[in-house]
Amino acid sequence: MPISHRLTARKVKKPILSIVVPVYNEEENVRLLFEKIQTICETIGEAYEVLFVDDGSHDETFTVLSELSKQKPQLGVIRFQKNAGQTAAMAAGFECAQGQRIISMDGDLQNDPADIPKLLEKLDEGYDLVCGWRKERQDKFLTRRVPSIVANWIIGKVTGVPIHDNGCSLKAYRASVIKQVPLYGEMHRFIPAMSTVVGARIAEIVVTHHPRRFGKSKYGLGRVWRVMLDIIAFKFIISVFAPRPNPQKPLRRSPIEACGTMWQRLSNILFRPKQRAFRVAAFLSLPFFVLGRVLFGNANIAALSCFGSAIALLTLGWITENKIRHAKKESSTLGRLARFFIIQCKRRPIRFLGPIGVALFILGGILSIAPINALLLKILNVGSSNPSAIFITGGILVFCSGLFGELITYANAKRVKDYTIL
Repeated sequence: MPISHRLTARKVKKPILSIVVPVYNEEENVRLLFEKIQTICETIGEAYEVLFVDDGSHDETFTVLSELSKQKPQLGVIRFQKNAGQTAAMAAGFECAQGQRIISMDGDLQNDPADIPKLLEKLDEGYDLVCGWRKERQDKFLTRRVPSIVANWIIGKVTGVPIHDNGCSLKAYRASVIKQVPLYGEMHRFIPAMSTVVGARIAEIVVTHHPRRFGKSKYGLGRVWRVMLDIIAFKFIISVFAPRPNPQKPLRRSPIEACGTMWQRLSNILFRPKQRAFRVAAFLSLPFFVLGRVLFGNANIAALSCFGSAIALLTLGWITENKIRHAKKESSTLGRLARFFIIQCKRRPIRFLGPIGVALFILGGILSIAPINALLLKILNVGSSNPSAIFITGGILVFCSGLFGELITYANAKRVKDYTIL
């Protein structure tokens, strides 16, 4: 669906700087925030625009913004028909932004517009993305700061991009770079790591953070498990889509360096640019083949479950590879599997299938306990075989289906919108 906003109907000078502000139920904050942004942008002296993206607010946020936009030609308003989430709001703002440089920030007055010049100054040093770091964060310690510290540490270790504060919305981007980054689901917290896929140079600076004055926070401890699933999915996506360097071989190598080179060669075989998804599936299926062979003859149900899971993973990898290639054809339409992951799973297959897989795995583990297993065998009258293996391998397969679904969703992220604009 083509995107339009109020700036298209006005004769304003093409902006060099765009400020993107996603908002949801922030009626008390938006006017004051715009005034602060306007004051700072006037001191910068460049043509600018401010795009507020109303993510389906239920209060008077859109009314306030609409009235304000009639008075301020620099203000554009994008309104979603229903709440689609912060990532979708940011994606819409980035798509509409006309500036060569883009700033994103929260709409709750906790980010300080006074930091915008510092972000732009750092961006002009040759970086493509500058992240804000809320070093002195003004949020509740247990429910906001502690989960954030843990999540940022894990994200840094998993992605290899050591950003202190991935969740800070106050960032500066080169438009030519951020417009290439596929955003979907709730992947906005992974923007720094996702930007490395398109070769972005990243920096980080300390920014001011204020306590919330009006309204209520939209986040809490309930999102922790979702973030963990997102981290797993993102690492899986990066392993398939990230470009891999081809370093030159040293003339002389120590034994440790030689082992590292052997591992690099093995990685290139498993994850080279073509057919990476299938090779990942082959790598994941190998333990199931080995375990099935070991169990065969003594625990036939378990062995057959392992063999079945291995074959299913290979099939899933082959299908995923074809769907990724299909997504690269701009004229092609979404297939049934892609529509399932994108529409039925709401672009988050790992969140839809992941908990089901984990539940099946845990159930299998419980059923493998000797007294419980003996009772189950007696009730079902299935001989001496252990059916718990079916639940365990089934859980792993369902979880992996969610992961491969993330690959298909990522490949199609630019083709389907998460939102509808009124």
